Amino acid sequence: MRFAVILTCRVLSIGFVSLAVAQHIIASSSSCPRTAMSSQKQPVLFLSHGGGPSFFLSASDSPFLSGMDKDSDAARYLRELAQKEKLNSHKAVLVVSAHWEESDVTIQTTKKPDLYFDYYGFPPETYKLTWPAVGAPDLAKKIQNLLECKGIKCKTNSERGYDHGVFVPFKLIFPDPKVPVFQLSLDSSLDPEVHLRLGEALQELREEGILIVGSGFTTHRMRPSSDPDYGKKMQEWLHNVLTNPQLTPSERRKILVTCDHLPAVQEAHPRTEHLLPFLVTMAAAEYNSGRILFSASLHSGWVLEHYIFDS
Repeated sequence: MRFAVILTCRVLSIGFVSLAVAQHIIASSSSCPRTAMSSQKQPVLFLSHGGGPSFFLSASDSPFLSGMDKDSDAARYLRELAQKEKLNSHKAVLVVSAHWEESDVTIQTTKKPDLYFDYYGFPPETYKLTWPAVGAPDLAKKIQNLLECKGIKCKTNSERGYDHGVFVPFKLIFPDPKVPVFQLSLDSSLDPEVHLRLGEALQELREEGILIVGSGFTTHRMRPSSDPDYGKKMQEWLHNVLTNPQLTPSERRKILVTCDHLPAVQEAHPRTEHLLPFLVTMAAAEYNSGRILFSASLHSGWVLEHYIFDS
């Protein structure tokens, strides 16, 4: 009997300690820094950013770019996107691009980023493109503090330019941007869990006037596949995660955290850097369902789609 009483006391004691720890974690999280509040919650976007500078080239000159060339429906849609979806109330744009990886998540603090022409073998004029956007170093540093407060190590880079995952689609969406645009890198581990946690840490920024955009590609297979339907299978998987009303947010997270083990994903994304921005955006949108804004089937099984999360 005495042993039972002692054991009960110890269990209660452990319970109180655990409760205290939990309360401390909650208190720490709630004390994380915030930027100025906005009156309108922002959506979250995922964009397929084309092939290099494809949206500025003609398919007649580069047939392999057909469907994502300057005269394509895909390019036309990006030119109309801001007006169609009323993207005009944000105070800044934060982009997670497939074309920036760091050993630790890194945020761009460049005041006026140059364009980083990180593509090769295209016509000379594509290396003379311009885009008059500016960065947001002060806001970026606040977000760095927010991420670190939430347990995500985050560095800064004050020299990084905009890679083509940013300037190629956004030159069409916001040709004369009125608000700052800045980037957040992927983690080079390419671990889905790391990127889901990153997106979760960004959730509150939507309430603070920041438009979060993931820039990748629905499929990204550079070599021929033995499966002619690999693009369709990837598309079906994405559409299920994205739009299935039967899935709860927690179920969506469980699907996403192991996605790199799925045959459909492995075939469409032999390396997952172009899929991870989708994971970040879905996590930033609290794993709520989204809408398919645009869809096009391209050559060699490629699929190009854009998604939006309104809720």
